[in-house]
Amino acid sequence: MHPEQPLSVYSLHFDHGGSDDGSIPLWCPVTQTRLGERPEWIRDHRSEPVAYVRGSRPSVAVTLLAHHFVPASFDLSAFGPSLSPGLGASTSIRWVGPHPVTLERMAGWTTLEVPLAFNRPLPNQIGAHALDLQWVAEWTDAEGTPRRLFLGGSRHELFTTGAPMRQAGHGGPPSGAYAPLVRWSSRWCAGLESRKDLCDAILRGLPETGLRYGVPAWTVRHMLVAGGGMCGGWYQLFQQLADCQGVRLEGRTLHLVPADDPRTDEVRWEAMVAVAPGINQVEPSRHIRMQGRFNDCARYPFTPEEPVELLSRHAARYCFMAGWEDGHCLNFLEDGGRLYLYDACFQTQAVELDMPLPPEDGRPVRLGRGASFRERYLHPTLPFLMGTLRANGRLWEVDLERGEFGITVRTEQVPELDILWTR
Repeated sequence: MHPEQPLSVYSLHFDHGGSDDGSIPLWCPVTQTRLGERPEWIRDHRSEPVAYVRGSRPSVAVTLLAHHFVPASFDLSAFGPSLSPGLGASTSIRWVGPHPVTLERMAGWTTLEVPLAFNRPLPNQIGAHALDLQWVAEWTDAEGTPRRLFLGGSRHELFTTGAPMRQAGHGGPPSGAYAPLVRWSSRWCAGLESRKDLCDAILRGLPETGLRYGVPAWTVRHMLVAGGGMCGGWYQLFQQLADCQGVRLEGRTLHLVPADDPRTDEVRWEAMVAVAPGINQVEPSRHIRMQGRFNDCARYPFTPEEPVELLSRHAARYCFMAGWEDGHCLNFLEDGGRLYLYDACFQTQAVELDMPLPPEDGRPVRLGRGASFRERYLHPTLPFLMGTLRANGRLWEVDLERGEFGITVRTEQVPELDILWTR
Protein backbone atom coordinates (compact mmCIF):
# COMPACT_ATOMS: atom_id res chain seq x y z
CA MET A 1 0.00 0.00 0.00
CA HIS A 2 1.36 3.40 -0.94
CA PRO A 3 1.82 5.74 2.05
CA GLU A 4 -0.63 8.27 0.61
CA GLN A 5 -3.36 5.61 0.22
CA PRO A 6 -5.31 5.52 3.49
CA LEU A 7 -7.02 2.14 2.92
CA SER A 8 -6.48 -0.75 0.52
CA VAL A 9 -7.50 -4.31 -0.13
CA TYR A 10 -4.57 -6.34 1.19
CA SER A 11 -5.49 -9.99 0.48
CA LEU A 12 -8.24 -12.07 -1.14
CA HIS A 13 -8.85 -15.72 -0.26
CA PHE A 14 -11.08 -17.73 -2.64
CA ASP A 15 -10.47 -21.38 -1.65
CA HIS A 16 -11.17 -20.56 2.00
CA GLY A 17 -13.21 -23.67 2.76
CA GLY A 18 -15.96 -21.65 4.39
CA SER A 19 -18.80 -22.64 2.07
CA ASP A 20 -19.75 -24.96 -0.75
CA ASP A 21 -19.42 -22.37 -3.52
CA GLY A 22 -18.12 -24.65 -6.26
CA SER A 23 -14.45 -23.85 -5.73
CA ILE A 24 -11.89 -26.45 -6.82
CA PRO A 25 -8.79 -26.84 -4.65
CA LEU A 26 -5.69 -26.31 -6.79
CA TRP A 27 -2.37 -27.89 -5.88
CA CYS A 28 1.25 -27.16 -6.73
CA PRO A 29 2.92 -30.36 -8.00
CA VAL A 30 6.38 -29.19 -6.96
CA THR A 31 5.63 -28.49 -3.28
CA GLN A 32 2.54 -30.75 -3.04
CA THR A 33 0.71 -27.95 -1.23
CA ARG A 34 -2.75 -26.49 -1.79
CA LEU A 35 -2.60 -23.00 -3.27
CA GLY A 36 -5.62 -21.99 -1.19
CA GLU A 37 -4.00 -22.78 2.16
CA ARG A 38 -3.42 -19.04 2.33
CA PRO A 39 -4.91 -16.17 0.34
CA GLU A 40 -4.34 -16.69 -3.37
CA TRP A 41 -3.93 -12.94 -3.88
CA ILE A 42 -1.80 -10.71 -1.61
CA ARG A 43 -1.09 -7.23 -2.85
CA ASP A 44 2.39 -6.94 -4.39
CA HIS A 45 3.35 -10.38 -3.05
CA ARG A 46 1.23 -13.24 -4.38
CA SER A 47 -1.15 -14.05 -7.22
CA GLU A 48 -2.24 -17.67 -7.74
CA PRO A 49 -4.99 -19.03 -10.01
CA VAL A 50 -8.45 -20.01 -8.77
CA ALA A 51 -10.97 -22.44 -10.24
CA TYR A 52 -14.71 -23.07 -9.98
CA VAL A 53 -17.25 -25.36 -11.55
CA ARG A 54 -18.97 -23.36 -14.28
CA GLY A 55 -22.00 -21.35 -13.20
CA SER A 56 -20.79 -21.23 -9.58
CA ARG A 57 -21.22 -18.16 -7.42
CA PRO A 58 -17.91 -17.62 -5.61
CA SER A 59 -17.31 -16.06 -2.25
CA VAL A 60 -14.08 -14.41 -1.19
CA ALA A 61 -12.54 -13.69 2.21
CA VAL A 62 -11.23 -10.10 2.29
CA THR A 63 -8.52 -8.51 4.41
CA LEU A 64 -8.18 -4.71 4.43
CA LEU A 65 -5.13 -2.68 5.45
CA ALA A 66 -5.81 0.76 6.94
CA HIS A 67 -3.12 3.42 7.08
CA HIS A 68 -4.68 6.65 8.35
CA PHE A 69 -7.68 8.96 8.06
CA VAL A 70 -10.24 6.39 6.99
CA PRO A 71 -13.94 6.25 7.83
CA ALA A 72 -14.91 3.79 10.55
CA SER A 73 -17.83 2.49 8.48
CA PHE A 74 -18.42 2.25 4.74
CA ASP A 75 -19.76 0.00 1.98
CA LEU A 76 -17.23 -2.19 0.17
CA SER A 77 -17.72 -3.08 -3.52
CA ALA A 78 -15.73 -4.56 -6.40
CA PHE A 79 -16.36 -3.61 -10.02
CA GLY A 80 -15.02 -5.22 -13.16
CA PRO A 81 -15.77 -6.19 -16.75
CA SER A 82 -18.27 -8.93 -17.47
CA LEU A 83 -16.94 -12.42 -18.26
CA SER A 84 -20.04 -13.38 -20.24
CA PRO A 85 -19.39 -13.88 -23.97
CA GLY A 86 -22.50 -11.90 -24.90
CA LEU A 87 -21.36 -8.72 -23.15
CA GLY A 88 -18.41 -6.64 -24.23
CA ALA A 89 -15.28 -6.41 -22.11
CA SER A 90 -16.00 -2.71 -21.64
CA THR A 91 -19.25 -3.46 -19.77
CA SER A 92 -18.50 -2.88 -16.08
CA ILE A 93 -20.58 -4.67 -13.47
CA ARG A 94 -20.61 -4.77 -9.70
CA TRP A 95 -19.22 -8.22 -8.87
CA VAL A 96 -19.18 -7.79 -5.07
CA GLY A 97 -21.14 -5.60 -2.67
CA PRO A 98 -22.13 -3.13 -1.57
CA HIS A 99 -21.18 -4.81 1.72
CA PRO A 100 -21.25 -2.83 5.00
CA VAL A 101 -17.87 -2.77 6.76
CA THR A 102 -16.87 -1.50 10.18
CA LEU A 103 -13.11 -1.42 10.75
CA GLU A 104 -11.75 -3.11 13.86
CA ARG A 105 -8.91 -0.61 14.10
CA MET A 106 -8.05 2.64 12.38
CA ALA A 107 -4.56 1.42 11.45
CA GLY A 108 -3.54 -2.14 10.62
CA TRP A 109 -5.23 -5.23 9.22
CA THR A 110 -8.92 -6.10 9.36
CA THR A 111 -10.21 -9.43 8.03
CA LEU A 112 -13.93 -9.33 7.40
CA GLU A 113 -15.81 -11.85 9.52
CA VAL A 114 -17.80 -13.35 6.65
CA PRO A 115 -16.57 -14.06 3.11
CA LEU A 116 -18.27 -11.84 0.55
CA ALA A 117 -20.45 -13.63 -1.99
CA PHE A 118 -20.32 -12.55 -5.62
CA ASN A 119 -23.48 -10.84 -6.84
CA ARG A 120 -23.75 -13.11 -9.87
CA PRO A 121 -22.51 -16.50 -11.01
CA LEU A 122 -19.50 -17.12 -13.19
CA PRO A 123 -20.02 -18.00 -16.89
CA ASN A 124 -21.90 -21.25 -17.38
CA GLN A 125 -19.31 -22.71 -19.71
CA ILE A 126 -15.77 -24.07 -19.62
CA GLY A 127 -13.10 -21.45 -20.03
CA ALA A 128 -10.05 -19.53 -18.83
CA HIS A 129 -10.71 -15.95 -17.73
CA ALA A 130 -8.86 -12.85 -16.54
CA LEU A 131 -10.96 -11.37 -13.73
CA ASP A 132 -10.02 -7.74 -13.10
CA LEU A 133 -11.59 -6.17 -10.00
CA GLN A 134 -11.54 -2.56 -8.87
CA TRP A 135 -12.25 -2.26 -5.14
CA VAL A 136 -13.92 0.86 -3.72
CA ALA A 137 -15.25 2.12 -0.38
CA GLU A 138 -18.39 4.31 -0.44
CA TRP A 139 -19.94 6.30 2.41
CA THR A 140 -21.73 9.55 3.19
CA ASP A 141 -19.86 12.07 5.33
CA ALA A 142 -21.26 14.15 8.18
CA GLU A 143 -22.38 16.87 5.75
CA GLY A 144 -24.35 14.32 3.68
CA THR A 145 -21.91 14.33 0.80
CA PRO A 146 -21.34 10.96 -0.94
CA ARG A 147 -17.70 9.87 -0.79
CA ARG A 148 -15.81 7.25 -2.76
CA LEU A 149 -12.31 5.89 -2.10
CA PHE A 150 -10.40 3.64 -4.49
CA LEU A 151 -8.86 0.70 -2.57
CA GLY A 152 -6.77 -0.76 -5.41
CA GLY A 153 -7.21 -3.31 -8.15
CA SER A 154 -6.74 -7.07 -8.20
CA ARG A 155 -6.25 -9.35 -11.19
CA HIS A 156 -7.04 -13.06 -11.04
CA GLU A 157 -6.43 -16.01 -13.36
CA LEU A 158 -9.75 -17.83 -13.09
CA PHE A 159 -10.92 -21.11 -14.60
CA THR A 160 -14.44 -22.47 -15.01
CA THR A 161 -14.65 -26.24 -15.43
CA GLY A 162 -17.34 -28.40 -17.00
CA ALA A 163 -18.60 -30.27 -13.93
CA PRO A 164 -17.53 -31.38 -10.45
CA MET A 165 -14.60 -33.77 -10.49
CA ARG A 166 -15.67 -37.43 -10.43
CA GLN A 167 -12.44 -39.23 -9.55
CA ALA A 168 -10.72 -36.79 -7.21
CA GLY A 169 -7.59 -38.22 -5.63
CA HIS A 170 -7.06 -40.93 -8.29
CA GLY A 171 -3.32 -40.70 -8.70
CA GLY A 172 -3.42 -36.99 -7.91
CA PRO A 173 -3.54 -34.68 -4.88
CA PRO A 174 -5.74 -35.52 -1.88
CA SER A 175 -8.48 -33.23 -3.22
CA GLY A 176 -9.03 -31.06 -6.25
CA ALA A 177 -6.41 -31.08 -9.01
CA TYR A 178 -2.93 -29.92 -9.89
CA ALA A 179 -3.09 -26.34 -11.15
CA PRO A 180 -1.39 -26.99 -14.53
CA LEU A 181 -4.01 -29.63 -15.40
CA VAL A 182 -6.92 -27.27 -14.72
CA ARG A 183 -5.19 -24.47 -16.63
CA TRP A 184 -4.54 -26.66 -19.69
CA SER A 185 -7.87 -28.46 -19.83
CA SER A 186 -10.01 -25.36 -19.23
CA ARG A 187 -8.28 -23.53 -22.06
CA TRP A 188 -8.34 -26.44 -24.52
CA CYS A 189 -11.99 -27.25 -23.78
CA ALA A 190 -13.33 -23.67 -23.71
CA GLY A 191 -16.97 -23.56 -24.84
CA LEU A 192 -17.24 -27.35 -25.45
CA GLU A 193 -20.06 -29.50 -24.09
CA SER A 194 -20.02 -33.17 -25.13
CA ARG A 195 -17.82 -35.64 -23.29
CA LYS A 196 -16.30 -36.90 -26.55
CA ASP A 197 -15.48 -33.36 -27.72
CA LEU A 198 -13.81 -32.63 -24.37
CA CYS A 199 -11.61 -35.73 -24.55
CA ASP A 200 -10.72 -35.03 -28.18
CA ALA A 201 -9.69 -31.47 -27.31
CA ILE A 202 -7.51 -32.72 -24.45
CA LEU A 203 -5.77 -35.24 -26.72
CA ARG A 204 -5.10 -32.51 -29.31
CA GLY A 205 -3.73 -30.18 -26.66
CA LEU A 206 -1.28 -32.60 -25.04
CA PRO A 207 1.74 -31.65 -27.21
CA GLU A 208 1.45 -28.10 -25.88
CA THR A 209 2.40 -29.32 -22.38
CA GLY A 210 5.94 -30.10 -23.51
CA LEU A 211 5.77 -33.36 -21.55
CA ARG A 212 7.54 -36.23 -23.33
CA TYR A 213 6.92 -39.93 -23.62
CA GLY A 214 9.68 -42.27 -22.46
CA VAL A 215 10.82 -40.32 -19.38
CA PRO A 216 11.05 -42.68 -16.36
CA ALA A 217 8.13 -41.29 -14.33
CA TRP A 218 4.94 -43.18 -13.49
CA THR A 219 2.73 -40.73 -11.56
CA VAL A 220 1.14 -37.43 -12.59
CA ARG A 221 3.07 -35.40 -10.06
CA HIS A 222 6.37 -37.00 -11.05
CA MET A 223 5.57 -36.34 -14.72
CA LEU A 224 4.88 -32.65 -14.09
CA VAL A 225 8.15 -32.27 -12.22
CA ALA A 226 10.32 -34.47 -14.48
CA GLY A 227 8.93 -33.24 -17.80
CA GLY A 228 7.33 -36.45 -19.01
CA GLY A 229 6.64 -40.05 -18.18
CA MET A 230 5.94 -43.62 -19.19
CA CYS A 231 2.54 -44.88 -20.34
CA GLY A 232 1.61 -45.67 -16.72
CA GLY A 233 1.86 -41.95 -15.99
CA TRP A 234 0.41 -40.73 -19.28
CA TYR A 235 -2.87 -42.59 -18.93
CA GLN A 236 -3.30 -41.21 -15.41
CA LEU A 237 -2.50 -37.71 -16.67
CA PHE A 238 -5.11 -38.01 -19.42
CA GLN A 239 -7.61 -39.40 -16.92
CA GLN A 240 -7.07 -36.47 -14.57
CA LEU A 241 -7.26 -33.87 -17.34
CA ALA A 242 -10.65 -35.27 -18.30
CA ASP A 243 -11.66 -35.46 -14.65
CA CYS A 244 -10.95 -31.72 -14.28
CA GLN A 245 -13.89 -31.24 -16.68
CA GLY A 246 -16.10 -33.84 -14.99
CA VAL A 247 -15.54 -36.65 -17.52
CA ARG A 248 -14.97 -40.15 -16.18
CA LEU A 249 -12.63 -42.42 -18.13
CA GLU A 250 -11.76 -46.06 -17.67
CA GLY A 251 -8.10 -47.06 -17.59
CA ARG A 252 -6.84 -50.44 -18.76
CA THR A 253 -3.43 -52.02 -19.29
CA LEU A 254 -2.93 -54.18 -22.38
CA HIS A 255 -0.75 -57.28 -21.91
CA LEU A 256 0.54 -59.81 -24.38
CA VAL A 257 -0.16 -63.33 -23.09
CA PRO A 258 3.10 -65.16 -22.29
CA ALA A 259 3.80 -68.75 -23.32
CA ASP A 260 3.61 -71.52 -20.71
CA ASP A 261 6.76 -73.28 -21.93
CA PRO A 262 9.70 -70.91 -22.44
CA ARG A 263 11.70 -73.50 -24.42
CA THR A 264 9.02 -74.66 -26.82
CA ASP A 265 10.03 -74.85 -30.48
CA GLU A 266 6.59 -73.60 -31.44
CA VAL A 267 5.82 -69.96 -32.01
CA ARG A 268 6.21 -67.93 -28.82
CA TRP A 269 5.41 -64.21 -28.89
CA GLU A 270 7.62 -62.31 -26.48
CA ALA A 271 6.74 -58.62 -26.90
CA MET A 272 4.65 -56.00 -28.64
CA VAL A 273 6.82 -53.50 -30.50
CA ALA A 274 6.20 -49.82 -31.32
CA VAL A 275 8.31 -47.84 -33.77
CA ALA A 276 6.87 -44.32 -33.31
CA PRO A 277 8.92 -41.96 -31.11
CA GLY A 278 6.00 -41.03 -28.84
CA ILE A 279 4.53 -37.69 -27.88
CA ASN A 280 6.96 -34.74 -28.04
CA GLN A 281 9.85 -37.01 -29.08
CA VAL A 282 11.68 -36.84 -32.41
CA GLU A 283 13.09 -40.34 -31.89
CA PRO A 284 12.48 -43.13 -29.37
CA SER A 285 13.59 -42.14 -25.88
CA ARG A 286 17.07 -43.33 -25.02
CA HIS A 287 15.84 -44.26 -21.53
CA ILE A 288 13.68 -47.17 -22.65
CA ARG A 289 14.33 -47.94 -26.31
CA MET A 290 15.73 -51.25 -27.50
CA GLN A 291 18.38 -50.35 -30.03
CA GLY A 292 19.93 -53.06 -32.21
CA ARG A 293 19.39 -55.28 -35.23
CA PHE A 294 15.78 -56.36 -35.63
CA ASN A 295 15.03 -59.30 -37.90
CA ASP A 296 11.78 -58.27 -39.56
CA CYS A 297 10.35 -61.07 -41.67
CA ALA A 298 8.87 -60.26 -45.05
CA ARG A 299 6.03 -62.84 -44.87
CA TYR A 300 4.31 -64.76 -42.13
CA PRO A 301 3.19 -67.50 -41.44
CA PHE A 302 6.25 -69.35 -42.69
CA THR A 303 5.94 -72.13 -45.27
CA PRO A 304 8.10 -75.28 -44.98
CA GLU A 305 9.19 -75.11 -48.63
CA GLU A 306 10.54 -71.56 -48.72
CA PRO A 307 13.41 -69.99 -46.77
CA VAL A 308 12.29 -67.25 -44.42
CA GLU A 309 13.15 -63.84 -45.83
CA LEU A 310 14.51 -61.64 -43.05
CA LEU A 311 14.92 -57.89 -43.46
CA SER A 312 17.56 -56.97 -40.91
CA ARG A 313 17.17 -53.40 -39.73
CA HIS A 314 19.30 -51.54 -37.21
CA ALA A 315 16.75 -49.41 -35.36
CA ALA A 316 15.56 -48.06 -32.02
CA ARG A 317 12.17 -49.38 -30.94
CA TYR A 318 9.98 -49.69 -27.87
CA CYS A 319 9.22 -53.20 -26.61
CA PHE A 320 6.35 -54.10 -24.27
CA MET A 321 7.24 -57.53 -22.96
CA ALA A 322 4.71 -60.35 -22.56
CA GLY A 323 3.31 -61.11 -19.12
CA TRP A 324 1.74 -59.35 -16.17
CA GLU A 325 4.68 -57.12 -15.30
CA ASP A 326 4.76 -55.17 -18.55
CA GLY A 327 2.13 -53.79 -20.90
CA HIS A 328 0.75 -50.60 -22.39
CA CYS A 329 -1.72 -48.33 -20.55
CA LEU A 330 -4.74 -46.85 -22.34
CA ASN A 331 -7.92 -44.87 -21.63
CA PHE A 332 -11.45 -45.67 -22.75
CA LEU A 333 -14.55 -43.50 -23.02
CA GLU A 334 -18.07 -44.92 -23.33
CA ASP A 335 -20.27 -42.27 -24.91
CA GLY A 336 -23.49 -42.46 -26.90
CA GLY A 337 -23.39 -46.25 -27.08
CA ARG A 338 -19.89 -46.20 -28.60
CA LEU A 339 -16.49 -47.05 -27.21
CA TYR A 340 -13.48 -44.81 -27.87
CA LEU A 341 -9.83 -45.59 -27.13
CA TYR A 342 -7.37 -42.82 -26.21
CA ASP A 343 -3.63 -43.49 -26.33
CA ALA A 344 -1.93 -40.35 -25.03
CA CYS A 345 1.54 -41.72 -25.87
CA PHE A 346 1.23 -42.61 -29.56
CA GLN A 347 -2.12 -41.43 -30.94
CA THR A 348 -3.32 -37.96 -31.96
CA GLN A 349 -7.01 -38.86 -32.26
CA ALA A 350 -9.51 -41.20 -30.66
CA VAL A 351 -9.98 -44.71 -32.05
CA GLU A 352 -13.61 -45.86 -32.27
CA LEU A 353 -13.96 -49.59 -31.57
CA ASP A 354 -16.71 -52.11 -32.27
CA MET A 355 -16.38 -53.93 -28.95
CA PRO A 356 -17.46 -53.60 -25.33
CA LEU A 357 -15.26 -52.03 -22.66
CA PRO A 358 -12.35 -54.47 -22.09
CA PRO A 359 -12.57 -56.57 -18.91
CA GLU A 360 -10.16 -55.98 -16.07
CA ASP A 361 -9.89 -59.50 -14.64
CA GLY A 362 -6.87 -60.64 -16.63
CA ARG A 363 -8.62 -63.44 -18.53
CA PRO A 364 -6.92 -64.19 -21.89
CA VAL A 365 -8.81 -63.01 -24.95
CA ARG A 366 -8.07 -64.42 -28.40
CA LEU A 367 -8.26 -61.96 -31.27
CA GLY A 368 -8.43 -62.92 -34.91
CA ARG A 369 -7.32 -60.72 -37.78
CA GLY A 370 -10.74 -59.11 -38.23
CA ALA A 371 -11.09 -57.93 -34.62
CA SER A 372 -11.86 -54.21 -34.40
CA PHE A 373 -9.23 -53.63 -31.73
CA ARG A 374 -6.55 -55.26 -33.84
CA GLU A 375 -7.33 -53.54 -37.13
CA ARG A 376 -7.98 -50.04 -35.81
CA TYR A 377 -5.44 -49.83 -32.99
CA LEU A 378 -2.90 -52.64 -32.71
CA HIS A 379 -1.87 -52.86 -36.37
CA PRO A 380 -0.96 -49.16 -36.78
CA THR A 381 0.24 -48.47 -33.23
CA LEU A 382 2.10 -51.63 -32.21
CA PRO A 383 2.95 -52.83 -35.72
CA PHE A 384 5.35 -55.64 -34.76
CA LEU A 385 5.34 -58.70 -32.53
CA MET A 386 8.70 -60.01 -31.35
CA GLY A 387 8.87 -63.77 -31.21
CA THR A 388 11.09 -66.72 -30.46
CA LEU A 389 10.60 -68.58 -33.74
CA ARG A 390 12.19 -71.44 -35.64
CA ALA A 391 13.25 -70.51 -39.16
CA ASN A 392 15.98 -71.39 -41.66
CA GLY A 393 17.22 -74.32 -39.57
CA ARG A 394 17.71 -72.47 -36.27
CA LEU A 395 15.79 -71.15 -33.30
CA TRP A 396 15.79 -67.37 -33.25
CA GLU A 397 15.55 -66.53 -29.56
CA VAL A 398 14.63 -63.38 -27.68
CA ASP A 399 17.17 -62.46 -25.02
CA LEU A 400 17.19 -58.72 -24.39
CA GLU A 401 20.25 -58.86 -22.12
CA ARG A 402 22.27 -60.29 -25.00
CA GLY A 403 20.66 -58.01 -27.58
CA GLU A 404 18.87 -60.87 -29.34
CA PHE A 405 15.46 -59.85 -30.65
CA GLY A 406 14.33 -63.10 -32.25
CA ILE A 407 12.19 -62.49 -35.32
CA THR A 408 9.82 -59.53 -35.58
CA VAL A 409 6.57 -60.13 -37.43
CA ARG A 410 4.05 -57.61 -38.66
CA THR A 411 1.13 -57.68 -36.21
CA GLU A 412 -1.35 -57.69 -39.08
CA GLN A 413 0.19 -60.94 -40.43
CA VAL A 414 -0.33 -62.96 -37.25
CA PRO A 415 -3.49 -65.08 -37.61
CA GLU A 416 -4.45 -65.15 -33.92
CA LEU A 417 -3.23 -63.18 -30.94
CA ASP A 418 -3.84 -63.74 -27.23
CA ILE A 419 -4.03 -60.68 -24.97
CA LEU A 420 -5.36 -59.84 -21.54
CA TRP A 421 -6.48 -56.67 -19.76
CA THR A 422 -5.97 -55.37 -16.24
CA ARG A 423 -6.96 -52.14 -14.56
